[in-house]
This record gives sequence, structure tokens and C-alpha cells, in this order.
Amino acid sequence: MLKTAILWPAIAQAALIVVAYAYLFRARLGAIGRGAVTSTDFAPGDEPPESAAGRRHIANQFELPALFFAVITYLFLIDGVSFLEVVLAWIFVATRVLHTIGSLLGPLVLRHVAFAAGFFVLVALWVDLAIRIL
Repeated sequence: MLKTAILWPAIAQAALIVVAYAYLFRARLGAIGRGAVTSTDFAPGDEPPESAAGRRHIANQFELPALFFAVITYLFLIDGVSFLEVVLAWIFVATRVLHTIGSLLGPLVLRHVAFAAGFFVLVALWVDLAIRIL
């Protein structure tokens, strides 16, 4: 049962990515409705700030979170899941939620602090994996 508990933070992280896509979709529909863009082509540099922020945030969701999904998968496959890994995984997801808030709604300092915290939690998960396979 504990082994599959590590999958819930991964599911939550995937849901957060879906929310980020919904934000981008809403921002782009709003820009089209306001006439802020002349077409549905949102080329970088020619898009409204809200859309640009959403696009950059989506791109960011495939940086650290990609490493998160990988380490969760490896821990799951080697039966390396304990209470510690589950807690660290949830902390990582919490930092990504804060990062999303800071990225899309502000304040920007929240984004930076959340990114740094998530980075260190992710490093801890990878170190934990390395120790488990030694």
C-alpha cells in the first residue's frame, strides 16, 4: 500500500500541469476576445503578458517536474518507497503549487523561493534513490 502512495504526488503534479494548461487556454481566449492579438498565433514576443507568462510556466513544468516523475518511477520500480519518500514527494508538489502561484499570480519572490525549495527536495529524493541502490 505504501508503494502505491508515491503515485499520488505524481498524479497531483500531473493535475497541476493540467491546471497550468487551463490557465494558458483561458489567457489566450481572453486575449483573442479583447482583440489583443490579431490571430490565434501566439508567437513568442508577440503575445500578451498573461499568455507569455502561462507559456513560460508550461515550459517550466517540463524541467524539474520531469526529474520528479523519473525519480518517483525509479523508487516505485525498485520498491524504494517509505514514508520519507512519500513525504518528500508531497513537499515537492507543494513547492510546485507555490511556484505556480508565484509565476502566474505573484509575488515573484514566492516563485524563486518555491523553486529553490523544490530543487533541494528533488535532490534529496535522488540522493535517497542513489543510497537505496548502493
